[in-house]
Amino acid sequence: MNLGRVASDDRLRERDIDFDIEFTNDTGMHIVECKVPGPQTRQRVRTLIERLLDTSGRIEELTGCSPEMILAIPGELSPEAQKQFSSAGIKVWDRAWLAANAVKVGRAGEATQFLGEHAPFESSQLDDRADDLLERLKGVPPGPNWVEYQKLCREIAEFLFCPPLSPPLWERPNFSSVNRRDLILPNYALDGLWAYLRTRYQADHVVIDAKNYAESIKKNEILQIANYLQRHGVGLFALIFSRTEPDSRLLYTLREQWVLHDKMIVVLSDADVSQMLSDKRTGGDPAELLRQKIEDFRLSV
Repeated sequence: MNLGRVASDDRLRERDIDFDIEFTNDTGMHIVECKVPGPQTRQRVRTLIERLLDTSGRIEELTGCSPEMILAIPGELSPEAQKQFSSAGIKVWDRAWLAANAVKVGRAGEATQFLGEHAPFESSQLDDRADDLLERLKGVPPGPNWVEYQKLCREIAEFLFCPPLSPPLWERPNFSSVNRRDLILPNYALDGLWAYLRTRYQADHVVIDAKNYAESIKKNEILQIANYLQRHGVGLFALIFSRTEPDSRLLYTLREQWVLHDKMIVVLSDADVSQMLSDKRTGGDPAELLRQKIEDFRLSV
């Protein structure tokens, strides 16, 4: 792509219109928003789209021309997020786009410094494994195939989080055998986000439950896994793998468990899992999505 003239229109800065890069070529004005890391959660995708569209509208009102809005990220977006940006008319320069165009202009070495050693110049076993898990996830229909889904979630969790987490413990009951957890990942991480989660949210063991429902999980599923979480037992942190985004009304139950009982429960939809697999295959940290989801949740309380 010919960037043409990379510059800054003083009128935009004077009006406090925020952007990272502006360039103009024979196709018009282009505004680039750079995000490191990229938006991982549905809320952040929606918020960023709204802000970029607002910026586009303000620029058009001021200059009389409609700029092309571009999001540049060093990773990849999930297919759902890509579709949302595309539907809003926003182009995405992701890891693959940056790598491919760096090769075209003879800057592959420089691109590697920003994209990491696992830049997408060729396929790898990591790519193949992530793609295989995603295809298998798409191939398991919601509903009665809960055993297949549960086992697949175990493979996905182990691929995404181990290491730094220890290999999973499968369906371990508590002392009374009343509560049986689908999956437990011991957390002995010494640094990074997982060490912080253990310190702040008592994530000594990450409890994972898998719900292969065609519709949103209900309040009872939240309360069920909350019952597993004990300060002097596995800890107070859990993940629920669910096929769909949770109903907005579940937010009240999640808030109640956090505010009243210090229990942090994060629900991961298929779109979230897809995003984490994309992060893993590009050398990123899949736990970044968890960080953003927890941050979004805490800011909403």
